[in-house]
Amino acid sequence: MTSTVEIAEIAGVSQATVSRVINNHAGVSPETVQIVNEIIKRLGYEPRPRKARREGGGQLRVKNVAVLMLDGSSQRHPTLAMAKLRGVEQALSAAGMNMILADVSSKQASAPALERRQLDGVLLWGHRASKKLMEKLTGIPAVWLSSHVSSSDGAVSQGNAAIGRLAGEYLLQRDLDRLCFLTVKSDHPGFAARGDGFGYAAHLQGVEIERYESDQDPPFEQMSSRQLEAAVAPLVEGMLRDPRRPIGLFAPDDQITAAIYRQLHRAKIEIGREINVVSCNNEEPYLAGLHPRPATIDLAPELTGRRAVEQLLWSMRRPDDTDRRMELIVEPILIEGDALPESE
Repeated sequence: MTSTVEIAEIAGVSQATVSRVINNHAGVSPETVQIVNEIIKRLGYEPRPRKARREGGGQLRVKNVAVLMLDGSSQRHPTLAMAKLRGVEQALSAAGMNMILADVSSKQASAPALERRQLDGVLLWGHRASKKLMEKLTGIPAVWLSSHVSSSDGAVSQGNAAIGRLAGEYLLQRDLDRLCFLTVKSDHPGFAARGDGFGYAAHLQGVEIERYESDQDPPFEQMSSRQLEAAVAPLVEGMLRDPRRPIGLFAPDDQITAAIYRQLHRAKIEIGREINVVSCNNEEPYLAGLHPRPATIDLAPELTGRRAVEQLLWSMRRPDDTDRRMELIVEPILIEGDALPESE
């Protein structure tokens, strides 16, 4: 049976160093962590379940988990962000762990606990992590809280295609065969995946969707409300000029939907009669003033936060698998919109 002594000899380090790597303790360079973990995997070493250690013979050390904010994307959706953080905090509290919230979106920003390797796990929130940051996270269990682009520049959609398929199926079930996907340029990798899923659902039923997309700057995440309206206006105008004007529309975000509604009302289009709309995110602040209220897809942000912590805890119990990518998918649910009365 492989022992930590054998691993230490092969790695050329002390047994204490191997123990620190296995237990995710601070004081080991990222390069050494990587070497030791590779040897552990190669030898198939299975560490014994460890008891929480006591510091100075006193109370058990409370583990630290950091939520690393990689960019400003969460600020675009404060309602969703608060719900997701609530789920994270509740799950970590139930597990007896501390939550550290750290903004590392700028080059100047840093997380002291990360620099000192005093973290037992991390939750990543944003669309892209720098190579430098990922190197710092070597050996630390990590789970993504959001759709993102991987280090190899492959988009990770986290169930966004399923969101699009759900929207497509909803409209197709209402015998709407002229469908479109309308969005603005965004750094969110899930928007494109939602559109692809929407198109795929339609294609399976022999329907080809139209796409109305802008390539404006700044991207959606950095737009003011006026900039968003300005970007959406020509897209809606183009859609309404189309000889085969769509009668079913899917927008990947409630904020975009609100801007679309404003343009449709200006054009005196009867929403719910001349065109049916499906939105996404179920954000009350953006849906509250829309009439008729559109169907929207709920992404269960609070549940997502809790499930992310559960996956992280699973990973923390398996230190040999810290380099394994963990994906989080929570099934989306469509929330029906308003039904117009016959006389309206």
